[in-house]
Amino acid sequence: MQFNESQQRAVQHRDGPMMVLAGPGSGKTAVVTGRTCRLIEDGISPSSILVVTFTRAAAAEMKERFLRQRGGKSTAVTFGTFHGVFFG
Repeated sequence: MQFNESQQRAVQHRDGPMMVLAGPGSGKTAVVTGRTCRLIEDGISPSSILVVTFTRAAAAEMKERFLRQRGGKSTAVTFGTFHGVFFG
């Protein structure tokens, strides 16, 4: 996927947490999955990456897209909802 300048900055952001806040259809899922792949390529341990969203459907979609980008290779990246990760 081709990212615009703001999206590219988000994908390339490495140090510290990052929040993506944007409207529907703006490419948030692509940015988050792209950044997750980029972190792994840069040597960050997959087990230290946490991807959190609001709904189970969104978390499942992100995980599915991430695995597709990684050629189906499963990793220890955690995908979940705020409730599921922090209270589940």
